[in-house]
Amino acid sequence: MPAQPRRLDPDLPVERFALALRDLHRQAGRPKQRQLATSLHASHATVSAILNGHRFPSWEQTEALVLACDGDLARWKRRWLQTSREIDSDTTLPDASPGLSALRPLSGGEFYRTMLEEVDRARHRIMTTFLRRRPPAYFLGFTDEETSRAASAYFEGVLAWSDRPGPRSVRRLICTPNVEMRDWAEQFRRETAGHLHHEIRVVDWPFATDAVNMAIFDDSVALLAFTAGSAQQLVAFRADQPDFVRCCVGQFECLWLESRA
Repeated sequence: MPAQPRRLDPDLPVERFALALRDLHRQAGRPKQRQLATSLHASHATVSAILNGHRFPSWEQTEALVLACDGDLARWKRRWLQTSREIDSDTTLPDASPGLSALRPLSGGEFYRTMLEEVDRARHRIMTTFLRRRPPAYFLGFTDEETSRAASAYFEGVLAWSDRPGPRSVRRLICTPNVEMRDWAEQFRRETAGHLHHEIRVVDWPFATDAVNMAIFDDSVALLAFTAGSAQQLVAFRADQPDFVRCCVGQFECLWLESRA
């Protein structure tokens, strides 16, 4: 099931501009994003980032989009200049101390309990990655019982959440660097096939190390998990600063575009 477009905030200049571009795209009959990417001489991911409010396009990119959608160039040039000025006027150097001091490492059972709390609070969509070299069962040998219970409750909670009534989606991205991970991804896909709002995709991962893993809830909270120590344990940090979460969403969307069903 294709994911719903990200809800945008018209009070934010970049997202208001993206909303206007979406309207233009709709009026033009919704040309394919890959067709637009050709017009922009850019990637499909770049077009998606622009239409989802993750990136403010250059005038050259905007001009190509407007021409591809039969828009009024003079009108759009005025709109682009106005938005660009708003962005420049909003740009300040933030005090990094409060954000940094609020970050606290989460590990073991606390990490999974925090994730489950976010699942329970979520209303619209959940996006997660599992970009590791070994499947979950591998880590049971050096995971304490309390953490194992919390992890199981989290994974079961995500599936149960996807079955609740109403529009919602779970997207899970799994890397497949080896046969073991490919086999597990296929097994996991089969086991969860009955959950209609639960989609799994895989992405090639040629590196001999784990990536930074993400779990994003309603585009408002992100948990980033880092592999640490010889036991490959995860240490995570929770963040809800809007600009930071938007960057996480953009990174997930880029990975999703490179994945396959």
